[in-house]
Amino acid sequence: MRIDEIIGDARRIVLCGVGNEKRGDYGFGAYLAEALSLAVENPTFLTINCHDVPESQAGAIIRFRPELVIVAIPLEFGGEPGKVVVADPWEAIGDVPEDFRFQLRVTLGHLTELLPETRFLLLGCQPGDWKDVSEEIKNCVRALVLAFKDAIR
Repeated sequence: MRIDEIIGDARRIVLCGVGNEKRGDYGFGAYLAEALSLAVENPTFLTINCHDVPESQAGAIIRFRPELVIVAIPLEFGGEPGKVVVADPWEAIGDVPEDFRFQLRVTLGHLTELLPETRFLLLGCQPGDWKDVSEEIKNCVRALVLAFKDAIR
């Protein structure tokens, strides 16, 4: 699925990057958020690096009033490292690494209650290496940054 198809007609978008940069590929969401914050300048697109505490940014997300929240996160769905999937958060919550699952569940529950008109998606990337960032994850982040730059104008 292409990024512009994921975004659809949403005019205000938040990308929350969730990940732990000290754990190699499991920093995927944080890496993507940092790269996008440098590459995409658009007042209707907010990029937040939540690190491994997504609940810490709930206030910023609520104040932005997004139509779409994309949570970029490592997702253990059994694919090859660097493979990306787009999923409904509640359907894929079991594939979220245990280190992030509880916080994400609580944060999404809170946000969906306070932003009932907002659409939520997971942008998950299959991690591989715990110690270093693999080339597959680096390539994935680069490709996603280019795709978001094209889609967010």
